[in-house]
Amino acid sequence: MRTRTLRRPQTELYIVEEGDPARPAILFLHGFPDCHDLWLPHMQALSSDFHVISFDMRGAGQSTAPRRAEGYRIPCLLEDIDAVITATRGREGSAHLVGHDWGSIIGWSFVADPVYGRRANSWTSLSGPHLGAAAEWVRNGILKGGGARKPALNQVLHSWYMLALNVPGLGQAVFSTVSTPVYRAALTMGGVPADHPHMARSRDGIARLTHHTFQLYRQNALSPPPTPRPDSIRTPSQILILEEDAFATLEVCEVMVRYCQQVTCERLAANHWAPVTHPEWVQASIRGLVDSLP
Repeated sequence: MRTRTLRRPQTELYIVEEGDPARPAILFLHGFPDCHDLWLPHMQALSSDFHVISFDMRGAGQSTAPRRAEGYRIPCLLEDIDAVITATRGREGSAHLVGHDWGSIIGWSFVADPVYGRRANSWTSLSGPHLGAAAEWVRNGILKGGGARKPALNQVLHSWYMLALNVPGLGQAVFSTVSTPVYRAALTMGGVPADHPHMARSRDGIARLTHHTFQLYRQNALSPPPTPRPDSIRTPSQILILEEDAFATLEVCEVMVRYCQQVTCERLAANHWAPVTHPEWVQASIRGLVDSLP
């Protein structure tokens, strides 16, 4: 596995890559509380056919945190993805994108942007809709009532922690004092087995994943990016829907279909951390989409 550090105005990003750069690229985007190592088994499995790339998002793992909390706003994160593609694939380069959790939330904003979206050859989403589209769907469902209200309220219950972390001082207090049990409880809720190596992370390792990056919730959850226009996302997309997801309901993930010109959905009876528990299915889905394109 090759590594490099990319200097950015607010952060230094730790990048890992493997495979032949002459081959098509797949860029993996991790979520919270994760880093690039979520994707290492997938990268190793796909590296014989692709140039596989991942990086620790700002403030996570071996990437440095921006000095100001506003550095976790989604526009800053989109600039990071764009810079990583340029660093690994060249100024005119592109990649197939795969995102999980916050990596998926951010990835939707990337492919929805008319400029950034040109750098995505395809898009695979797991467990995270576009933040603005999800907020609009929840709000409209609650206001409309009837059959739309129940799934909207169900998603609010699934994502209660997003609201909780916006209580002033709460996120800092939690991730400065009880980050280890909270981290392990979240992974357990999301289906990670007790014997998985991620469950054995040290206290310092968990702090490097959570101490700063909880600001993703503080900076974006209550002020999401604008909702895309219907049928405005041109990137060929697939939504891998996890029917037992503890944090993102299947209904909120399916919301994104209406914004895509070319999209398929696949379902699996799996929990939030399907990249850990069902890696072969995830890899087969990625290959299936990439191989289906001209």
